[in-house]
Amino acid sequence: MGSRGRVNNGTPEEPRKVESPFTIFSDPSTLPHIVLLVIFSGSLYGAMSMDVFGSESQGAAIFVSLSLSYMVAALIRPSRLGKFLLTVESNGEGILDRKYLAEGLVKTLPVIALATLIWYFLNTILNKENLNDLKLILAMLFIAMSLFQGLTLTVGWVEYGKKIRGPPRDSRTGANPTLLRIVISLLLLVPLVWWFGYGAINPSNANFSTNFVWFIFLIIIVFLGVLMERYTKSSRGEVGVDGKARDRVYFLIFITSCWHLLGSWRRAPFTVDQSSVGLFIEEVFLMSITIVLAVWSLSKKGHKRDWRIFQGQSAIFWGVCFGLAYCGSVSSLTVLSEGSLMTTTSIGHAITAIVMLAICPIALYRVGLSEELGVRPEASEHSLTPEVEPHSQPIPAEESGDDIVEIVR
Repeated sequence: MGSRGRVNNGTPEEPRKVESPFTIFSDPSTLPHIVLLVIFSGSLYGAMSMDVFGSESQGAAIFVSLSLSYMVAALIRPSRLGKFLLTVESNGEGILDRKYLAEGLVKTLPVIALATLIWYFLNTILNKENLNDLKLILAMLFIAMSLFQGLTLTVGWVEYGKKIRGPPRDSRTGANPTLLRIVISLLLLVPLVWWFGYGAINPSNANFSTNFVWFIFLIIIVFLGVLMERYTKSSRGEVGVDGKARDRVYFLIFITSCWHLLGSWRRAPFTVDQSSVGLFIEEVFLMSITIVLAVWSLSKKGHKRDWRIFQGQSAIFWGVCFGLAYCGSVSSLTVLSEGSLMTTTSIGHAITAIVMLAICPIALYRVGLSEELGVRPEASEHSLTPEVEPHSQPIPAEESGDDIVEIVR
């Protein structure tokens, strides 16, 4: 990864376009901050779980301090001072170059220094009992983060739907399309159930309770498939829109929510135990996807409305801020409940899945609004060249600027 992938939000006069998620996150000038997020999240979670050097009471304050520091970094990044303090100039020499590694370490020091000051301030004004209250606040934030994750994943699929939509086409409803989508869902989930639920062993060798638990899970998926087909039928079958694009987005939202239901189900006390290390790696992967989608959505919205604090590299710092807050909330809830990462994340996955399923019809209405698709035929009625067919060409999708607020309003 060299300088070619850099995200530019330096001076105001420099024109810039909306970058892809890969381009934003592969930017070497901010990569050290992504590495810092991974290191602090993993180490602080482990330290709080084992209460190393009193970190059980101090961990929440450290997470809050780091998160607030990156919020400040996101706000000052569009300025020349922010660029000087926070970003690395790789000059196309690669990220393994000694000079780049040294400069990357230096560029994280301002954030660490500010976080240290905030942590010291919190310890000065708060006693031990208040620090525990801070841990409780972070734990409650976990619920909000799970809701936000469901909204973010849904918005990501809506953005995809806007890119693939075409001229008005009928949605595929009825018994056969419904059955086909449910069968595809089961074909995708059964191997995952075998791998995660049975530990990749022959189900005939499992005990009755294990087979019963996973049979109930698959029955729930079938029931939800039928229910969601009816729940989203009107939004997918709206006249004058690309119903097939909405069908595809609906299925992607549904199968993503099923993945989260699977994640919640296999973390429940009545299913097979899983390694905490493996679960943490999985949670890091899933949260990374959420952060990528959140940063991309912020960047697109900032570009459309010319909010420079949400564009390019600033959006990355917002993403790191969100990631630290989420990891802090998971760690705090795990410590407070005296449970495990398994129990905590089971609740979070269930909330995320429920949110995605609940707002699915509203989200589908954002994929090719009927008034957008109706602009061209209306104009053709008053055209001086009647030989031009109103629907002779597919209608291009407008550049999306919708965000989470527009999904839930």
